[in-house]
Amino acid sequence: MFGGVVFTKDVVRFGQAVAIIPIIGDEVILIKQFRPSLNKWVLEVPAGRVEVNEALEDTAKRELIEEVGYDAKTLIKLVSIYPAPGYSDEVLHIFLAKDLTYVGSKLEVGELIEVVKVKLDSALDLILSDDVVDAKTLISLLILKLKTPELGLLPK
Repeated sequence: MFGGVVFTKDVVRFGQAVAIIPIIGDEVILIKQFRPSLNKWVLEVPAGRVEVNEALEDTAKRELIEEVGYDAKTLIKLVSIYPAPGYSDEVLHIFLAKDLTYVGSKLEVGELIEVVKVKLDSALDLILSDDVVDAKTLISLLILKLKTPELGLLPK
């Protein structure tokens, strides 16, 4: 009960997750992942759930290696958001990953992922196209676009 109103609501208890924007030079690394719920390939930033007792930065490093095969020397937390507060308690922490070294990917069973490198300028343009339909990717690229001057990623 809140303010005399009784609520009946289904809530998805998801916990925490991370999304990572990996940058190499003037390119951003995205993934093209098959999503059975949509029956289509979706262009996304790498992401994944935080395991019990796992630090956010450790999750970001783990997911980056698993999905795109790069280890990040530098991780910068950009923002934390609630992607769908109307039905889920999920908190998504968005990181920028820089100073990357290729170490080889370690996909989980059942993951269908293709790594896609896109010029940073083009990746930012994707937020206005139909190629990106994933909310975490749209938000991540918008945040990146807003923060690029202070992060020194593109000329001001």
